[in-house]
Amino acid sequence: MTVVKGRTCPDEQMAYQDGAYRHGYTGSVAIPRVDLLIAAFLGLRRQDSAVGGVADPSSLGMSPVFAVLCSCALVVAALAANASRLGEGWAVPTFYCAIAVIFLPAAARIIHPRASRLERLALIVIVTSALFVVRVIRAPVAFIDHDEFLHWATVNDILEAGRLFLPNPLLPVSPLYPGLELITSALVNLSGLSVFAAGLIVLATARMMLMLALFLLFEKITDSARIASIACLIYMGSSTFLLFDVHYSYESLAIPMLAAVLLASESRRMEPGDTAGWPTVVATVVLILALAATHHLTSYFCTALLCGTAVMECLRQGASAMQKRRAILLASIAVIAPVAWSRIVGNPTGSYILPVLEGGIHEVAQLVSSSTSTRKLFVSDTGALAPAWQRYLTMAGVALICLGLLTGFLRSLVFNGQHRNASILWPPTRWRLWRSSLLQILVLVTLAYPVSIIFRLTRSGWEIGNRIGSLSFLGVAIVVAVAVAAFWHGTSRGWLRATALAAAATTVLIAGVISSEGPRILVPAGYEVSADSSSIEPMGISAARWTRQWLGGQHFAADRINRLLLSTYGRQKVSTTLESGQDTSMAITAADLGPMERKLLIDSGVGFVMVDLRLTTGLPGVGVYFDGGAQDRNHTVPLQSSSLLKFNSEPDVDRTFDNGFMVIFDVGRLGKARQPAVPRKRTGEPVQSLERTDGDLQ
Repeated sequence: MTVVKGRTCPDEQMAYQDGAYRHGYTGSVAIPRVDLLIAAFLGLRRQDSAVGGVADPSSLGMSPVFAVLCSCALVVAALAANASRLGEGWAVPTFYCAIAVIFLPAAARIIHPRASRLERLALIVIVTSALFVVRVIRAPVAFIDHDEFLHWATVNDILEAGRLFLPNPLLPVSPLYPGLELITSALVNLSGLSVFAAGLIVLATARMMLMLALFLLFEKITDSARIASIACLIYMGSSTFLLFDVHYSYESLAIPMLAAVLLASESRRMEPGDTAGWPTVVATVVLILALAATHHLTSYFCTALLCGTAVMECLRQGASAMQKRRAILLASIAVIAPVAWSRIVGNPTGSYILPVLEGGIHEVAQLVSSSTSTRKLFVSDTGALAPAWQRYLTMAGVALICLGLLTGFLRSLVFNGQHRNASILWPPTRWRLWRSSLLQILVLVTLAYPVSIIFRLTRSGWEIGNRIGSLSFLGVAIVVAVAVAAFWHGTSRGWLRATALAAAATTVLIAGVISSEGPRILVPAGYEVSADSSSIEPMGISAARWTRQWLGGQHFAADRINRLLLSTYGRQKVSTTLESGQDTSMAITAADLGPMERKLLIDSGVGFVMVDLRLTTGLPGVGVYFDGGAQDRNHTVPLQSSSLLKFNSEPDVDRTFDNGFMVIFDVGRLGKARQPAVPRKRTGEPVQSLERTDGDLQ
């Protein structure tokens, strides 16, 4: 008989005897009380993973009331967004408060065990829809974020030429993964909508598909609608959820497709018997192939998940031969599909991803060895310090996630036991007795979350950490949800604990948004230097449109913001380091137009140079003015107007356009003679505009 020494009640001793050591061991073990507390905190005992039941699954409950509340919060968010354009200081805090009002009451109801399955699902749909409207309120009539322009240019190429894989100098890899652009262009052609309107429809559909697929997936692998709905709430706390993953970018469609792949792969695997379910397998294969042609990184992550699941399925005791074969088949296709597609389109991802990854790893290594200083937290590239409330909320959100992972990691493994009344952690004979192989992998995926935090401390690795964080949140969401349901809320039936946990989840949501967007969540009143969405304004758009009307299609060199506008609104070819390897910014920012600068412009094939004198008014908001080369990242003072206007003194350079701030120079005579510019004919294709032309949004 097992003997437990210490001041413990008989129930605790019996629970411990029937738990981890119930495997025929007859020795005497002395366990102090602190060990029992640690075991209960980490979830090592089987009863710690118990989850209570729910109400009638057919009741909508209070979801209509929450829908009205979300509508009122959206009105406040719209007023705050408008106030930001007028320069009001209270706009940004009020906007964040509106987001909290949308999320917190619904979260409290979802965490409470009395909510029904239907009510939980309805609340997830309501909150998801309201948060998407927040994205629309932020940018109601046009694309304003950097990555959106990259893919908008690809859509315009498809609409104009009627074929795929046309080069895009802004992002050469974009035309090679055209899943998002194909759907958008088809909708534009069928409906006559603008690219912006069609893109919003695609993004809204993808967002709803993501949350519904995640709910059904989490419910299937946990057999609990309550845990599934809480996991969806936690997933919304990802730094990329609110805005980045609803930008018009290929990842915004790829992540919902990943969720659909995982749901389809699990739909038959966890059912008893050896039924093959080949229609489901075929549907999963089609989704894997579509994902491979949509986004490279998400496809690779899907490959890792399915391969890990196949390994776990082969190790799992009780898995049938059919289940193992199906898991191996899907994993094999997941490996072949992205590799084959990459070979078909020219294997571009290596040269695109590896330099970024190499730079991030190098900075992390320097950070660990203390040979370099880290990126200053909460300090922008212009030196502006984030408000105190944003700093504290961000740190609190990370701390809450780490606490949830600490109490949920082992508890999720116990919860995943094949028999819910027995731990799979001890004895070792139970280490292969789990219900869901995918849940085992998702629990392990959470180990990538601390890695993403480390990458975010570096300058080059920040984007890597941001992407890793969004993908690792698939595991973080389910692990923290198990901790919330089984430990932090437990068997409580009151509203106080549920509300406190909902407030913690809201803190995680707001912290994620701050870490991704910070004070730039709303469009400011005035122009900001090289600050992406804060730099998109009517003057630059008007100049880009002028080039299309009067210059036709030419080859331009310009700064980071104006080349986005020239490529989309102006439909010009722009020079980028990604495409040509030539850094034309060195010729634009040099003090004189010497032989090296002339040769750089000639070798790049540039016919026109656009300079924006507003760049001389401040340091770049995103850290760079142009392509982000070594020289571009070392600016300590703003650019000099004399350097930008040096073309005025060159006899073989013409001043083609000047609106007082933006100047276009014709540098075609620096090289061989250039053909006269011939204005392009209007094709009537949908083109986005910030203004209404002829009564329609073009």
